Amino acid sequence: MEAIENHELIERIFGKWPSFHDAEIHSVSLTRDCELPPQIDVTIHHWQMTNEVDSKGYYVLKHHTLTTFRFSQASDICLEDFNQQNVIWELEISENKDEKGELLFSIFMGAIFGCGVMFKCKKIKILSVAPFSESTA
Repeated sequence: MEAIENHELIERIFGKWPSFHDAEIHSVSLTRDCELPPQIDVTIHHWQMTNEVDSKGYYVLKHHTLTTFRFSQASDICLEDFNQQNVIWELEISENKDEKGELLFSIFMGAIFGCGVMFKCKKIKILSVAPFSESTA
């Protein structure tokens, strides 16, 4: 994830790059600049699942985090089924090369329930990483 600007903000919290399994997309914002292809900002609530079990029999989750990504110069955008809950299987980021040999990311957020997103982009930046609580949602 070295090619992602500010990746260390997430890795400091989780000790590594997380899978984003069962994470929830809270917002998606598509904007355009007359000079460049669109950019997409996506805010995701994610956490770390532990091996611990609470008194109700649920796995203990820690490091609840709200992260906002900016994907610049986006293309081939497919966004579907955004609703009241948007749980993803994972955040898959693949590095490729475009026809000019420049870095091109393929992004896939596979839907478990609600929103699924896939697209390509030239640049990824972490805009913000903050502790999550229901009051910040």
